[in-house]
Amino acid sequence: MVDKNLNEADEQRRFRRVDFVDAVRVVSDDVEGNHVASWEAECIDISMRGMLLEVPEKFPLEIGMPFEVQLMLSEDVMIEMPCTLVHIEGKQAGFRAEMMSLDSLTNLRRLLELNLADQSEIERELGALIKETA
Repeated sequence: MVDKNLNEADEQRRFRRVDFVDAVRVVSDDVEGNHVASWEAECIDISMRGMLLEVPEKFPLEIGMPFEVQLMLSEDVMIEMPCTLVHIEGKQAGFRAEMMSLDSLTNLRRLLELNLADQSEIERELGALIKETA
């Protein structure tokens, strides 16, 4: 039997996720009175609209809290994704991407192109992302 809720969630998801396991740095401007705090986490998957991370135990999990997730792709290529924490399930935390720099968006697009078979899907998702932010 097929889980109806799972199918509805898949239909609502307009942005394909790429399985991507790598270390990321999660940065917060002000946690418990500190000016800047950061944690290492594992990126489970990534899309144009956000990412799913496995976070450490002492991570401050508060829905709606802003963060910046930094993903190093190479020595000189980084994706810096301003995000909002939108859901938590055990040690996994879902982050919604906010406005990214053009460089980070270009790097993310290239990462997705290398990992998704359908190039037209990337163009469709990018168009949808631009419409959402306009």
